[in-house]
Amino acid sequence: LRNTEFRRLDEQQLVYLDYTGGGLYPSSIVLRHAEFLATHVLGNPHSANPASALAGERIETCRAHVLRFFNASPDEYAVVFTANASHALKLVGEAYPFEPGDQLLLTFDNHNSINGIREFARSKGAEVTYVPVIPPELRIDEGRLNRYLDQARPGGNNLFAYPAQSNFSGVRHSLDWISEAQSKGWDVLVDCAAFVPTNHLDLSRWHPDFVPLSFYKIFGYPTGIGCLLARKSALAKLDRPWFAGGTITIASVQAGKHHLAEGEAAFEEGTLNYLGLPAVEIGL
Repeated sequence: LRNTEFRRLDEQQLVYLDYTGGGLYPSSIVLRHAEFLATHVLGNPHSANPASALAGERIETCRAHVLRFFNASPDEYAVVFTANASHALKLVGEAYPFEPGDQLLLTFDNHNSINGIREFARSKGAEVTYVPVIPPELRIDEGRLNRYLDQARPGGNNLFAYPAQSNFSGVRHSLDWISEAQSKGWDVLVDCAAFVPTNHLDLSRWHPDFVPLSFYKIFGYPTGIGCLLARKSALAKLDRPWFAGGTITIASVQAGKHHLAEGEAAFEEGTLNYLGLPAVEIGL
């Protein structure tokens, strides 16, 4: 495998260790992707012509492949393609319906892009609480976590966000927290960007409400494409603060009104990377 897919390591006498920050792409992904682009004609999927229709078909094929890869039911989960995991987190943060008195619960070792959600929460009057990690193992005191989880605002919008694998320490936190938190009235966002490169996330067993990830961290190529895996019930409660090209069915200049598209299309801003998405399917 090293000789066929990663020969460039030996040719350049390199040792590469950052497999949860950016995976090394196998040569075959790049070659197969180049062959696909050289033998097909793809157009902007927002248009109506054979090239655009093919791009749209490949996007939906890739979407279905992502669901199969994570063993997620298409009846339960939607795949929103994004620029990266941080973009996926911003979509949740800006649209989550925080109100005064609602709760955002975070762990100390969250990625900065998740810490950024607190700015949306604070601007809407929600309370932000952090669960500390305990040195030297840098794990969470589950007793303290449960006490925080018991403080969910009844009938409110409560969001608990933590990493399945910490970007900071490498600690893998329990996925059992997902159902425990949900049973106490929380929506659960599990950052899996560092987890999925070396672990299998089975969404038929675990049912987080939001899962952000980047594909290049799993198989190295292409960069610039991630996704938000979201339960359809959780996606429906988000309140988008703006609209963009591709997210609406109609916008009226004179009436000053718009209608959002259905499902994941309401969150996929602008034109998707339709030339890069076939490489995601190859990588999976």
